[in-house]
Amino acid sequence: MADRLSSWDTISNRRWPTLLIGNGVSINIWSSFAYPRLLERSELKSAARRLFHDFGTTNFEVVLEALWHAEKSLDALDRSSVAVRELYEHVQEELLEAIHRVHVPWKLLAPSTLDQVAAVLTTHRRVFTLNYDLLTYWAAMRDTAASSIKDFFWGYGNTFDINDAELLDGCTGLHFLHGGVHLWRDATTGRTGKWTARSSGGLLSTLGSNVRGKPSRHLLFVSEGTSVQKMAVIRRSDYLTFGLQTLIEDRSNTVIFGASFGPQDDHVVQALNSGRKRNIAVSIRPGTRSHTLAAMARYQERLADHHLIFFDSTTHPLGDPALSIS
Repeated sequence: MADRLSSWDTISNRRWPTLLIGNGVSINIWSSFAYPRLLERSELKSAARRLFHDFGTTNFEVVLEALWHAEKSLDALDRSSVAVRELYEHVQEELLEAIHRVHVPWKLLAPSTLDQVAAVLTTHRRVFTLNYDLLTYWAAMRDTAASSIKDFFWGYGNTFDINDAELLDGCTGLHFLHGGVHLWRDATTGRTGKWTARSSGGLLSTLGSNVRGKPSRHLLFVSEGTSVQKMAVIRRSDYLTFGLQTLIEDRSNTVIFGASFGPQDDHVVQALNSGRKRNIAVSIRPGTRSHTLAAMARYQERLADHHLIFFDSTTHPLGDPALSIS
């Protein structure tokens, strides 16, 4: 196995219909996105932390929905639900605070950064992202890309409809495989939709009011620690299930950028391995020779059925060092 990484420009002229991006894209722009655990950054009361422990989850959406149903059950029994409601609001507030603590502020992002990300997205037919931050969403909202990047939330009220999810020719389909902080799932109806703002940057600042305005709507993103736990959340959402199934059925040559594929992403690896052998270009951040060889070996083991091409992540537009915010 050669230990030399290709430059992206030497393989970019090939046809790459599919792009899968991970947290490496976000980290390159904002280093604080280095897999911060929202649960760790929150300041939850002991009662709330016990719920996360008892449910065996790190996912706020799971705990919030459980509290939501507990409140409704107590109300139906004519028993006081005040304590449950207060705990629900506390968990909700801490989630919103944690998101604000780790997320890059809109005002720090240069328009050229989002334009560069958007330009990359539009060169692919399908884009799958494992990230739940707003960077990809903000990029897709840029005027230059808004007409061609489609996220499947074109139903009434910006909702997803599994019966109306056909991607038109000439468009790029954007799939948030692990949800996003701009997405919601309604605990009452089970429907999934997205919040929008008059300006792209306003969405982060209005996140709190959006969530509080519709108590049955919970942020939809998968922050679980294991692949099995992630799959349990994915199966509860028709939108997330649709995205993963689309990846399973995809047979195109694929670029993987910024995704390390640890055990927590076994379900994504299985989806990639479900189809025929194909070319997969994998980004690796340059380092020592031993680092490069170890990274190559890990991907070769995880994607053994495919022909892998490894390239230097810093030579790709998504890994451009100039995008980094100091």
